[in-house]
Amino acid sequence: MKKTNPFVTTSGDYLSVLLSLWLPRYGWLVITPILVCGVLGAVFDGRLMLVALMLLFIVVPMLMSFLYTYYMLTPEARRAVIRKTVEIDEGRSIGLTYLPDEKREDNRSKRMLLPIAKDDEAEPQMPALPIPDPEKIDWSEVIGVKYTSRFTVYLLRGARLTFLLIPHSAFQSVEKKTIASEE
Repeated sequence: MKKTNPFVTTSGDYLSVLLSLWLPRYGWLVITPILVCGVLGAVFDGRLMLVALMLLFIVVPMLMSFLYTYYMLTPEARRAVIRKTVEIDEGRSIGLTYLPDEKREDNRSKRMLLPIAKDDEAEPQMPALPIPDPEKIDWSEVIGVKYTSRFTVYLLRGARLTFLLIPHSAFQSVEKKTIASEE
């Protein structure tokens, strides 16, 4: 069984892995019309080059916003970026234990929230975000494991492209502690 130290992944990390999984599957649907219009515009009519540029600079950003709203604003995406520890029992299950965010004590996160004062003289209290309950993902829900330069990505079964990111550094620190405790 592998267990990680507490870790957080950013939404930028999530988006980069999402694009690395999405582009090989569907990227050709985006690139093909642009290339066809560009080639036809170079060979037959220059106006088709303008159509290719419109596709590139108008349609592609709209597709990116669709990707953001369709994938990044889901509960699965929140599950991937919230602070947690993971226990992996290969062949059986993946256990996720969610933890409170350490940045809550930081002034940076306090800027983003509206203070709620209990009385006029007391210091304003910040509302706490709810921490999700621990969750177990059965191993039958894991359809693949992909290794990137920074993450181990567990691809999960679902209607949408869902996955769990675990930084390699979270595993390494646990292994070092285990080796140190054995010596």
